[in-house]
Amino acid sequence: MTFLLLIVFLIQLGIILYLRNKMFVERSKFQSKLKPLEEFIIELNKEQRKQSLQLELSDNLKIKMKEVNSVLSKNVFELNHQLMEDLYPKKTI
Repeated sequence: MTFLLLIVFLIQLGIILYLRNKMFVERSKFQSKLKPLEEFIIELNKEQRKQSLQLELSDNLKIKMKEVNSVLSKNVFELNHQLMEDLYPKKTI
């Protein structure tokens, strides 16, 4: 009877050691697959930050261009007005 219990115990111990070894191997495989994914995510994050910065700069450029366009339009209008006054002076009665 003790011999049978000893055999069962050794089989269970062997299964435990086998499963422990298999768990370490699977964990190692998982880590090796996870490493490229982590690097890919980091690269995507860098690209997203870069694009976000470019978008912010683009928005700032649009705002600046609107301001410049407004000032330029005003200057062109004033120049045209001045030219009209110089070409066609007001008649005095």
